[in-house]
Amino acid sequence: MKKVILVIAIISMISMPLFSQNKEKEQKLENLENKEYKKAPKDTVSVVIGDEIFSVRESGDETRVTLGNKEYRVVEDNDGIRVYKSDKRDGDKEFYHRKHNRFRGHLGGFELGFNGFMTDYWSTTLAPEDSYFDLNTSKSWVWNFLFPNINIGITRHLGFVSTIGFNFSTYRFDGNNSIKKYDYSVIGPLYPDSGIVFTKSKLESTYLTLPLLLEGQIPLSGHNKTINIGAGVIGALKLCSKAKVTYDDGDKSKSRTKDDFSMNVLRWGATARIGYEHIQVYGTTYFTRLFEKGKGPELYPYEVGIAFTFN
Repeated sequence: MKKVILVIAIISMISMPLFSQNKEKEQKLENLENKEYKKAPKDTVSVVIGDEIFSVRESGDETRVTLGNKEYRVVEDNDGIRVYKSDKRDGDKEFYHRKHNRFRGHLGGFELGFNGFMTDYWSTTLAPEDSYFDLNTSKSWVWNFLFPNINIGITRHLGFVSTIGFNFSTYRFDGNNSIKKYDYSVIGPLYPDSGIVFTKSKLESTYLTLPLLLEGQIPLSGHNKTINIGAGVIGALKLCSKAKVTYDDGDKSKSRTKDDFSMNVLRWGATARIGYEHIQVYGTTYFTRLFEKGKGPELYPYEVGIAFTFN
């Protein structure tokens, strides 16, 4: 309907002087509309341009443009966009065809999910001495913003996709503790003074990310929609980190500590996703330790969630 309105507006401006100067052509238009366009849909509009009759009709994926004895049909389907030209002498002929042959991946957008830590051999069980890193999973969340992606197509439904983005992670501690950097930059637990309880304690980090995925798309029969499956690698550069606690010592108080906490500046991992069109379910795990070797527990971050993509 938007295309119809735009065409009507342009044609109306061009043809306005002609309407005011030629009553005979208006009568011609009225007669033709009564005879030939009696059964046309409501979004069909006819105007006089010189000696020609112009009309635009839109129905579903097909748009018909008529100019005098010639008619053009624009049809969009899974195979692309086709334009057919027909007249009384030559009949219906295809004279333009643009295939949907450009690969468009699904990566740039917003992601929201939960995160946590894994230990050796894909386990989430912490060693007793590392129990202060036990998390409240339901309150440990992550969200990512990814800029519109770059596409490198192999075929129409297979190609590489990449972009840059920002990762914002929050790890909510389940115990009455926070973390602190001690001598030799070694990370250990920080407990409150006697009689004080941490009502909220968390570690936050921000990373610049660079994912690269190979994406395959499965077209759905009869629709211009696809199921998308992608997997690849992801790299990240740490920008900042901080620990925040909220506690009650008679009054509600907050404390924030900005530090590098001996966290690895660079990390890399694997990421995968599957979804329908612009909605994906994704998962990412990092093979680089959260902390520098020998400076903290051997923990490997992971995240799972839902992605909403631009493309």
